Amino acid sequence: MDVMRIIDELEAELGERRGGLFSKKIDIGKCVQLTKAIRGAMPDAVREAEYVVENKQKILENADSVAKNTIREAEERAEHIIDNSELIKRAELEAKQLMETAYMQCDALVDKTKAHLDIMFRDVEQFLQSSLAMIRNNREELRGAMIVKTNKNQ
Repeated sequence: MDVMRIIDELEAELGERRGGLFSKKIDIGKCVQLTKAIRGAMPDAVREAEYVVENKQKILENADSVAKNTIREAEERAEHIIDNSELIKRAELEAKQLMETAYMQCDALVDKTKAHLDIMFRDVEQFLQSSLAMIRNNREELRGAMIVKTNKNQ
C-alpha cells in the first residue's frame, strides 16, 4: 500500500465533521489499522533514519571514539615503524663499522704475518748461507787434504 494514500485515508477518518447524534463517529479500530499499515509500508530507510535521529549523539560519540582510537593506533604503528626503521639503520651502521674494523684487523694481521714470514725466511736464508759457507770450507779443506795426500803418495 502507498503510504500517502493510507495517510489520506486516516485524515479522512479523523477529519470528517462530526456533528449531532446521528453523525458518523470515528472508527478507532480503523485508525489503529491504518496506523499499523503506515508503519508496515514505511521503508526500512525511514526507520533507520528515525533511529539515527533519535540516537544521533550516541552515534557521534561512538564515531568520535572509534576515530580517536584509529588515529591513536595509526600513530602508535607509525612510531613503531619509525623506531624499527631507526633500529635497522643503527644496526646497518654498526654492522658496517664492524666489517670495516674486521677488514682493518685482517689487513694488519696479514701485514704482521708477512713481516714475520720475511724474518723467518731471512733467518733461514742466513742459516743456509752460513751452512753453505761451512760446506764450501769443509769441501775446500777436504780437497786440500786430498791433494796433499795424493802428492805424498806419488
